[in-house]
Amino acid sequence: MSILQIRLKNCIQTILDLEPDMRSGIWGRHFDEELSTLREYLQQVDHMSLAEDDVRRLENATASFLAELSCSREGELQKKRLLQ
Repeated sequence: MSILQIRLKNCIQTILDLEPDMRSGIWGRHFDEELSTLREYLQQVDHMSLAEDDVRRLENATASFLAELSCSREGELQKKRLLQ
């Protein structure tokens, strides 16, 4: 397994690890199909030929996604505080 495959697996697994939080948040089961697709890709990474630029782009996309989730969670917490 190459370092690029390891980095890609890390990105995919990071997103999959957030599934319970995503389901409990405003998205509910909205991303079930996408998460299922990610699980399938995770199984195939070992057989993929990857380029540094592609993996870097996916790492950046993962970081952006995590930032958006974080902002969304902060917004949810602020709404809950206002309702209390």
